[in-house]
Amino acid sequence: MSSRWKTFLWITGCLMFAMVAALLAASVMISRRARVYAEDWMTHEFNGNVELSSFRVTIPFPLVQCEGENLVLHFQGRQDLPPLIAVHRFTMRTSWWGLLRSSRRIESLRLEGLQINVPPREEQNSGGAGKNFSRKFRTVRFDEILSENAILKILTEKPGKDPLEFDLQHLRLHSYGADGALQFHATLSNPKPPGEIVSIGSFGPWNTETPSLTPVSGTYNFDKADLSVFPGIAGILNSKGSYQGVLEKIQVDGTTDTPDFRVTIAGHPVKLSTTFHAMVDGTDGDTYLQPVEAHFGQTDLIAQGSVEGKKGTKGKTITLDVSTSRARIDDLLLLAMKELPSLTGPIRLKTKFFLAPGSTQIPDRLNLNGSFELGSLHFTSGTVQQKVDNLSKRSEGEPKEVVNPVEAIKTDDVASAMKGNFRVENGVLTLSGLNYGIPGANVQLAGTYALEPETLDLYGKLTMRAKLSQTTTGFKSFLLKFADPIFSKGDKGTVLPIKITGSIQHPHYGLDLGHKAEAAGENK
Repeated sequence: MSSRWKTFLWITGCLMFAMVAALLAASVMISRRARVYAEDWMTHEFNGNVELSSFRVTIPFPLVQCEGENLVLHFQGRQDLPPLIAVHRFTMRTSWWGLLRSSRRIESLRLEGLQINVPPREEQNSGGAGKNFSRKFRTVRFDEILSENAILKILTEKPGKDPLEFDLQHLRLHSYGADGALQFHATLSNPKPPGEIVSIGSFGPWNTETPSLTPVSGTYNFDKADLSVFPGIAGILNSKGSYQGVLEKIQVDGTTDTPDFRVTIAGHPVKLSTTFHAMVDGTDGDTYLQPVEAHFGQTDLIAQGSVEGKKGTKGKTITLDVSTSRARIDDLLLLAMKELPSLTGPIRLKTKFFLAPGSTQIPDRLNLNGSFELGSLHFTSGTVQQKVDNLSKRSEGEPKEVVNPVEAIKTDDVASAMKGNFRVENGVLTLSGLNYGIPGANVQLAGTYALEPETLDLYGKLTMRAKLSQTTTGFKSFLLKFADPIFSKGDKGTVLPIKITGSIQHPHYGLDLGHKAEAAGENK
């Protein structure tokens, strides 16, 4: 071998030895400093004290891999609060070049047993509220952060209320931009109603002094949510929308679609769709609707109010102001009654809606208090409608135009008008100030309707323009002339105390000569 080759081999060997020595020195240095650097970075990034039971570094050239277990970070060193971040095990992989860059780059970070507990505002440093002290985060970028079955809890400062909790089945994040924000793709398991939520958006930059003010935004899809877990209703709900804000206060805009929504007491499915704008208190999940617009059949309802938890009570209380911009009585009856609607026509409605939490059927927990007005009411049964038409003709003193309902040929119906006040409580509909009018007659009623057995107990008075003897012909008319002075009051023609009892399918009509008509003094 020539001296030239010997020299070349000697130089090459020295270089390789130097490289190996440098790698070994770098490995020792990285192993010694990596844990210190990681703890220091997390301390400054998340404003807390770090506990770490084990930390190991391996260097499978050209990669660097770090593994650790039982990572716990206490916000501002507070041992009296749940840890801000807890991780059972983590694995981080990057390259030498990624560590040597001024903006360090982590290729992958895998987290097992991740739990994040965002402290309530009162436990945070109010002096830093609204500011973002996250600076070092800009010096570390993540190509990918993966976590399975993580838990995010946003703790509340309100006594007696549970924190808002998210079960993140799958979470993938990566850095973007220069401010430390993370883009994410998350799959959440919603416990009630059960279903899967897929959300894509951005999170951060992390607010070091006031974590609950960390910004978050994105879009979501919630599919195949089974509403039958709520006693009293059923249907499969799908929802999508967008949200933005900070962890403690999130604005949500979205839509829902339930093609088979039904109230189980009635059992009639309807296609229900809603559009909503809401503010969500991220500390406890309380939601403030501003407003919700619901549509089914030919009916539009507008509601605004709140869905709030109460101290010492499990579940949420729904309190709404509901009104109609376009609605029909037949659509509403389809939801509330087992039989097909017996009435049809437009309705105007305003009501206070209160639904208490609980496991009993919705009618037992529902409280309504409002008023309604129907301007052009018709009965779906031709026989019933003909009876109403006949009552109108008799009340106007035209008994000869009365038609047998069985033999009646369809003609223009007499439109009815109705208005009144109502209250629903403990499964009973209570009516007051009910005024029902047709040409020639007016009915004033009060009483109750039991929703579950569908039974009526109404009483009041019937006022007719004609005298009692003028409502019929022949010998009956002659006999009723003796009753005219009894049931006539001034120029009102005839005033009869009446009652309606029995089932909604087969009501019984009659004279109420007892105390109930007298008790309804306001109807006289």
